[in-house]
Parts: sequence; structure tokens; C-alpha cells
Amino acid sequence: MPGTTVREETAVRQAWHGTTRRWRPAAGVLAMALAASVAACGSSGNSSGSTGTTAKIVATYPGVKDDVALHNAVPSQYRTNGVKVAVFNDWPPDEFLQNGQLTGWSVDLAHAMAAVLNLKFTYTPTSFDAVLPGIQNGRFDAGFASFGITPQRLQVLSFIPERSDGETYASLKTSHLDITSLSQLCGHSVAVLTGAFDYQYLLAESKTVCTSKGMKAITLDQYTTQTAAELAVLSGRAQLTAGGSADLGYMVKQQPKMALSSLVVNPVYNCIGVRKGDKLGNSLADALQQLLNDGVYQQIMKKWGIGGLVSKGMLATQSDPDPH
Repeated sequence: MPGTTVREETAVRQAWHGTTRRWRPAAGVLAMALAASVAACGSSGNSSGSTGTTAKIVATYPGVKDDVALHNAVPSQYRTNGVKVAVFNDWPPDEFLQNGQLTGWSVDLAHAMAAVLNLKFTYTPTSFDAVLPGIQNGRFDAGFASFGITPQRLQVLSFIPERSDGETYASLKTSHLDITSLSQLCGHSVAVLTGAFDYQYLLAESKTVCTSKGMKAITLDQYTTQTAAELAVLSGRAQLTAGGSADLGYMVKQQPKMALSSLVVNPVYNCIGVRKGDKLGNSLADALQQLLNDGVYQQIMKKWGIGGLVSKGMLATQSDPDPH
């Protein structure tokens, strides 16, 4: 990543093991083109938000009205300079590239939040393991990449939950591996995304449910993209892949050779990430609440067939890691 040595970048990646999902690099030219093509729409019209008027609408989304009070509560640097948003580009249906454009339910929420807050969001598609360090070092202001909340992350970041999801497993239909308990993973190989929460979770579970009881360990194979992990299963290099139930459910609809296991474990929030102590997090949580109030949040999730919905806009911090 820019501004770090190979050794520093390796250290950062190792430090963030235990995170949820995703990795795919994007070429600089593609990143700039996408940032321009999917940035929030601009116009020169006036708006009649909830408490007054703003000079210019810089972001729109169908059915969303900008809220002047929420806009004015955003830290001034973001009202002036906009928000630099990192988006992971390889985790459908959350965030992914389709026909050269960023799309997904989380991307739709980003556009809708920008419209509520009337802020310019500049989007950069990037690798999963670059998003969190990028937020921390100021390269990005927010990350839309369906992050899970961990104690390590909360030391430097805060999170806005978008939905909840549990981990499940997918395999070739011909393997007949319908996993109904974690002990059935013992002795099998599981392909996971590098730096994913799934890796740390299964590493610990392998000791608890497998080796401590005299069974073979779960073999964990890490791949730099979720697509590569899925291809490992399709090609027979791994027996299963692990991931969020919504994401793997979407994947098996695209891959007729793959089947989804019935076991879903370890439910966690999928979140937006911001720097610890940055009031932008409060603004994004308030924007999500407004989308809930207006029904736009529910419409977006219904459009994508997504469950596990949150009931309010929340901010998870180190002092309050599980807000309800």
C-alpha cells in the first residue's frame, strides 16, 4: 500500500488477522476511473432539507431527501472536502464489481447515506486488507467492506453496523458435504480469504472441536481473493469454503456445481469502518437511522434479498462495542 515498506505492510496485514473477509487489488487507472464513475451525483439545485436550505445538492439517491441538520452536524472537513470511501470489490452481494462498476447492497447504502448527508463521497475500489490500515493512516475516511467488530480493531476504529450475518460453508454438490456441526469440518480442507475473520475463528475451533478430542485438525488454506477461494473448491484443491451466509448463498446461485451447508454459526455485524473518535461515525450512524425511518434502508435490502436487518443506526466503539 502507498507510504509503507514491504515489511511494514506485512506487519499491518498480520496485525489485522481475525478480520472478516475480502481481498482484490485494483489497478490505479481502474480505481480512478471507478472513483469518477460511481462518485455521488452532482447537481446545482437547492434543497429543502429538514431544518433549512443548503446551497447545492452534491449527492442524490432515489427516494432520499437530504437532511440539513444532519449535514450541518458533519465535521467541517468532510463538508468542505468530501469523504474518501474505500470499497472492497470482491464480495457479492455486499460490494463487488459488475461491468466495471461498483455495486451491491452496501454500495447502495453508501450512495443513500451520501444523499441524506448531502456529502460528496469519492469511492475507491481496493483490496480488503488495505481498507482498515488505510482508514487508520488517513488514506480513507470510511470503509464499506462488511467488516466484523473485533477487540483489536476497536482499539483504533469505530463501526456502524449495517446488518448481521453468520458464517456458513459451501462445497461441491458431488462431495455431499452438508456440514451440520463444526466437528464435521475436522480432517477437511477449508479455503478462506486472507486476513478474514473466518480464518481465526476456524483456527480456534479446530483446536476446540477437533484436535483436543483426538480428531484431525481443520486444514485452512488462505487465498488472496474470495473468488480464488471458491475456485479452489471448484477445482478440487479445497473441499469447502467459508464465508458469510448471505455472501455464500449469493455465490451458490451463480455456481450450479456448488451447494450451501445448512450450518450457520457465529453471527456478527457487517459494518462500515471509520477512525476511532472521528465524528464522521456518528454522522453515518445518524444517516442510517434516517434511511431506516424513511424505509429506504428496507427497500435496498429487499432489492438484494438480504436479511439480518438492523433496527436502528448505531455506532460501535471501544467503550461501547455492542450498542443496542
